[in-house]
Amino acid sequence: MTADGSIPAGHTRDPCNNIPKAAAMNSTVSIVNVENERIYEAVCRAFEQAGGKQAIGYNERVLIKPNVCVPAPSGSGMVTDARVLEAVTRLVLDLGAKPVIGEGAAAGYDFVGASSTEEAFRVSGTRAVADKLGVALRNLNRDDSVELEVDGAFVMERATVARSVVDCDRIISVPVLKSHHRTLATLNLKNMKGVLSGAEKRKTHRLGLDLAIADLFSVVRPDFCFVDALTGLQGLWNYPEDSVSLGLILAGANPLAVDTAGIRLMGLDPNQAMHLQYCCRKQEFDAESIDIVGEHPERTPQPFLSSSEAFLRRFPGVRFVQGQRACSGCVGQLVGALAYIRDAGLEHTLKGLTLAAGAPFREEVPGPRILYVGVCCKEQTGRNGFVPGCPPNEEQLLRKLGSICGFDAEQVLARRKIERNKLWEQTRNLLNT
Repeated sequence: MTADGSIPAGHTRDPCNNIPKAAAMNSTVSIVNVENERIYEAVCRAFEQAGGKQAIGYNERVLIKPNVCVPAPSGSGMVTDARVLEAVTRLVLDLGAKPVIGEGAAAGYDFVGASSTEEAFRVSGTRAVADKLGVALRNLNRDDSVELEVDGAFVMERATVARSVVDCDRIISVPVLKSHHRTLATLNLKNMKGVLSGAEKRKTHRLGLDLAIADLFSVVRPDFCFVDALTGLQGLWNYPEDSVSLGLILAGANPLAVDTAGIRLMGLDPNQAMHLQYCCRKQEFDAESIDIVGEHPERTPQPFLSSSEAFLRRFPGVRFVQGQRACSGCVGQLVGALAYIRDAGLEHTLKGLTLAAGAPFREEVPGPRILYVGVCCKEQTGRNGFVPGCPPNEEQLLRKLGSICGFDAEQVLARRKIERNKLWEQTRNLLNT
């Protein structure tokens, strides 16, 4: 540690060891079908096929990080299925390691408030798993914190994380397969956001969620990953209509490889997940080098409906044109801006608007009112309807939309500030529960 108590840049858990480049890691991803509810056998088979025996040593302290971001029932696709969590924890115990289950529920930012981690543990069955197996269950939002320096940061130069992350020898990530309205998908990379201390999670949204996730990955990285794909969740996460039953378990040592395979399994394009692309670039990882063992991602019965597509369907008067390089950075910012315009009662002003992102485009972008979004559309710099950035700034988007569509953007921004502050104040105490 440094004199101020922080962990030096480029180090995690053991400050003496640098994290290896993802390009040097095993890129095998195992996808196993769960037969006759035999989840433990499927988890063990996936673990072995992906070369997992090298990932965990005897007597090592292992932090198991599920996705239990909100109080939701096991099997809903919203949180990691308790049966998968139990199987992974049993596996770690059988290997002679010392597991601890840890999670810090969502802090809330735009539209959903903070959740009580303890309530999420209870409702999801996570606490029941810990009690049954006799392992510690840790609320990471209430844990002591440690500050990590991020070397070569995109936007987040320091990350304050739960002490349990530094104290463990290994991290196993166990997210559930879900699409996401801001990041395209939420899998292992985004799952690590749960180790950030309490309200520190909100900083990632303020700085830019995709880039902050990429920065966090520089200092906190799972040593092995599972994905609960028994039941996934698509669209706007309305249960049960948005639940998708797959009956699969994914596993691998390389989070970039596992997340790429998971996104393909949903029928979505990994190139559109901005946080994943920035991580691959920084870690010098080629997603085409992935070796799939077992079931193939393209065998999904039907593609997931992306959360952003489901959201944009709420604006029938707006046309959205995605070019070949469109990604979650621009789309996520547009989703946020449109939501605040709608909440301000100004949705009618958007009728006839065309939003274009991710140039080059396969065809000419139509319409008299066009807003080009993001650095990929930089050839439109001379036009009035252009907002640069990678990703673009939400405030700039709202102001430009106001000038094009004829509404008072300052009114929307003022309302956004009031609503955010109200949301944060209402849920402040939940971060400590």
